[in-house]
Amino acid sequence: MGGQLLSSKVVVVEEEPRVRGIPALPTSVAGAVGITERGPIGQAVFVTSFEEFQDRFGGFTPNSDLALAAMGFFENGGSQLWVVRTVHHGDVSDPATATAIRSFGFLTAGAAAPTPGSITGTHWGSIFVQDGDTLVLSVDGGSPQPATVQATRPSVKSAAIFPTGFAGGETLDVEIMGELQASVVFEAGDQDAAAVAQRLNEALQLVSVVVEGDGQVSIRSDLGGHEVNLRVAGGNANDVLQFPTDPVAGAGNVAFSPEASAEEIAAIVEGAVAGLTVIVEPDGRLTLRSNLAGPASSVQVLPESTLDEQLGFDNDVHAGSDAAAANAVRVEGKDPGAYADRIQAEVRAATSGDAAEFDLAIIEDGVYREAFPNLSMDPDAGRYVERVVNDARAGSNLVRVIDQLLPGEPVPDIQTAQLAGGNDGLAGLDDTDFVGSDAGKTGIHALDQVQDLTLLLVPGRATSAVHNAMVAYCEVDRGGGVFAILDPPANQGATDIVTYVQTTAALGELTEFAAIYWPRVKVLNPAKSVFGPADKIVVPPSGIIAGVCARTDSARPGGVYDPPAGIDKGRMFGVLGFETDEVLEEAKRDLVYPKRINPLTTGPGLPRYIDGSRTLKGGGNFPYVAERRGVIFIERSLKQGLQFARHKNNTEGLRAQVRRTITAFLLTQMNNGAFRSREPSKAFFVDVSDTLNTPSVIFAGKLIARVGLATNKPAEFIVLRISQDTRALEAELAAAGA
Repeated sequence: MGGQLLSSKVVVVEEEPRVRGIPALPTSVAGAVGITERGPIGQAVFVTSFEEFQDRFGGFTPNSDLALAAMGFFENGGSQLWVVRTVHHGDVSDPATATAIRSFGFLTAGAAAPTPGSITGTHWGSIFVQDGDTLVLSVDGGSPQPATVQATRPSVKSAAIFPTGFAGGETLDVEIMGELQASVVFEAGDQDAAAVAQRLNEALQLVSVVVEGDGQVSIRSDLGGHEVNLRVAGGNANDVLQFPTDPVAGAGNVAFSPEASAEEIAAIVEGAVAGLTVIVEPDGRLTLRSNLAGPASSVQVLPESTLDEQLGFDNDVHAGSDAAAANAVRVEGKDPGAYADRIQAEVRAATSGDAAEFDLAIIEDGVYREAFPNLSMDPDAGRYVERVVNDARAGSNLVRVIDQLLPGEPVPDIQTAQLAGGNDGLAGLDDTDFVGSDAGKTGIHALDQVQDLTLLLVPGRATSAVHNAMVAYCEVDRGGGVFAILDPPANQGATDIVTYVQTTAALGELTEFAAIYWPRVKVLNPAKSVFGPADKIVVPPSGIIAGVCARTDSARPGGVYDPPAGIDKGRMFGVLGFETDEVLEEAKRDLVYPKRINPLTTGPGLPRYIDGSRTLKGGGNFPYVAERRGVIFIERSLKQGLQFARHKNNTEGLRAQVRRTITAFLLTQMNNGAFRSREPSKAFFVDVSDTLNTPSVIFAGKLIARVGLATNKPAEFIVLRISQDTRALEAELAAAGA
């Protein structure tokens, strides 16, 4: 109310700025996909140093091109890296099919009482069920007890009189779960019940249409459960077919048959089977446990069950035991992989001296790595073992623990337990595991939600399929906002790499959003126990090159506009040589450079450096690495900085504000060396004129701004023209009148 002019007053009104500031976005946020010793699978994890990378993803392995690339990235100036670990998947569209397996072991306790028979499934999360699916259980050796899923499917039945008399063009609308499946269009030939059923089956999904014994058409949902509903929503064909139009609901003891939850299955089993307790574990697995204890107690999932495999139950008899050492805590690798086979879990007396507590130490390769003092088996205690060890921030980097919920909550005995059974999931690994799936967010697509991503590398997977997928991801999936750094395949001479680029991978003139570098490079062997006794090893260069890009970008304001190449900007730290010395020959570089392959080389008294900044495509708008990356930076910054204009009225004032905002940003970039000239009229233009923004454009809800950029071109060739100096002779001849 204070701003209204009701009484005499002085009113302060702040005006909106006529020129909006555009923040400069980061230019060297790299994303790398590959094999690591450990770490989460198919998740993008942000690290800012090689030490942080090692904490989360482990050290070097014989397959650790990604670890070597991360080392080169940070050593050469990189500071922001998103890491994605990949393994082999049965189906890359389903992350749950990753084949890596966790190592595990058990901490045992002298049970205060006999232990009950129990079995824990290996599947977690929801499952697909059908009406009548069962778990048939024998508890304590008793007779079979079935627990049956009820998932009735809703259906509606017509009351039509055939023939229909359809003339063609009549429609019927059918909804499942409130969503319109289709507006079915009938043809004149659809006269009898069979023809009507066929037409409906062809047009509809998630339903089955049959002709009943009385000659009427029945539509039945393929999904069951009490939250599933079916409805004939309308259409003039129903005047003849006469389906009821009220929603018809399914029924049963699950809500939605394709995604029956662990809690629903637990309730079904516990309600149907006597003498049994069903526990939903924290990770979603089911545990079936006898209510008795001792050797006479047992639980068996019988083979006639239809849900045993889906839930991960075997058909063995799982008996209890007398009062004796029992599994109290399951210790697993925090991540799937064989790395945890080298881990031991050591239980010691509690530092606090409390007999109800214990200390836990984690040992890797004989070295104490982590310690967790004064742990408790009481779930309500502040130092409860699962709460402390599994804490996302302060917990273990190497293991996770699962309380086996023994009666009486006994403390584990003093012991050392060896973990075993891990698998890295690398058998069958192929290009698809690196490329991944948009649906499953695996491989490269695990980076989809990293908004600031600007550089992409897949170290050590230099194949045609992976390189083409990287290009497509940068240019298509990310809309040209990411630049790919491509590694050369191993053991490539000059003619080999030309053949690979031009023929094998067909990368020639493919894109401005990627560059390829040759050859692979030699670095100091960081782990002779892993890579052998040689002092140097050969590694893919993409991590090093990404680090050089990051170092160049951060060297000064506008560093992204400087080519990351040459003996100054293109120096590669940590590089001790090259896989092939062909790159030292100018004649060999003459073969690869015209094919837009950037050599890595050196010369007498020179550092090892990047000797080229060409993208794969020479015929586009911005064919050089710095030029293309600089324009990516400008485009992303403008896109972010002009968000304020969306949904405002498209007036001359708004268009003028957009023009001034863009111009102010480009003036800053001009002063940072983005363009060939320091005169604004020669460096860029911004057009939001009425010629572009015609009434039809404005009425379509668009504001069009056209921006032209006179970007810099690198000096690739230095041409010296040398001739005999004849000036003195010419002066003498001129003096003689000759």
